Amino acid sequence: MTDDLATARADLAFLRTLAEGDPRPSAGAGLLLMSAGLLYGLETLIHWVGISGLVALPSWVHLSAAIGATGGFVLALVIILWMDRRQPTGTAARKAYETAFQAAGLANLAMVFVFGFNAFKTQDFTLWFYYVPVVFALQGAAWFVASRVQKRLWYGLVALGWYLAAAALGLTMRDPALFNLVASLALLGLMAVPGFVLWRLSRAAD
Repeated sequence: MTDDLATARADLAFLRTLAEGDPRPSAGAGLLLMSAGLLYGLETLIHWVGISGLVALPSWVHLSAAIGATGGFVLALVIILWMDRRQPTGTAARKAYETAFQAAGLANLAMVFVFGFNAFKTQDFTLWFYYVPVVFALQGAAWFVASRVQKRLWYGLVALGWYLAAAALGLTMRDPALFNLVASLALLGLMAVPGFVLWRLSRAAD
C-alpha cells in the first residue's frame, strides 16, 4: 500500500511537471532572439542615421546593412541549431510556447512573400513599411502565449511592448526616420534584451 501511494505521488509529480512546464528557457531560443534583435536593431539604427540626416550615408551602406543583418542572422541560426541539435526538447509547456515563436517566424516568412511580391509588382516599395508592424504584432502574440503558459509577468510586459511598438509604427508610417528609430529601439529593447535575459536564465539553470 505504501509503495502504491509513493508511486502515485511520483506519477502526480511527473504530470504536474508536464502541465506546468520547466520554467527554464532553452539557451538556443534566447541566443536566436538576442542575435535577431542586435542585427536587425543595428540595421534599422543605421537606416535612421542616414535618413535623419545626422550623417550622410551612401545608398550602398543601407544595402550592406540590410544584407549583413539577414546574412548574419541566417549564419547565427545555422550555428545555434547545430549547437542545440542534441539538447533535450523540454516539457510539454515549454514546447508549447517555443512553438508559438516558431509559428510567428513562419508567419513572418509568409508575410515576406506577400509584401515583397506586391512591392515588386507595383514598384511601390513603401509597402515594406506595412510589413514591419505585422512582424511586431506577431512577436507580441508569441510573447503573450509564453506569458500565459509560463505565468511570468515580464513575458506579458514584453508582449505589451511589442503591441505598443506595432501601434507606434502605424503612427509613424509617413516619417521614415522616426519609423526606423522606433523599430530599432523596439528590436533592441524587446528582442535583444529579453533574448539575453532568457539566455542568462538558461545558463544559470545548468
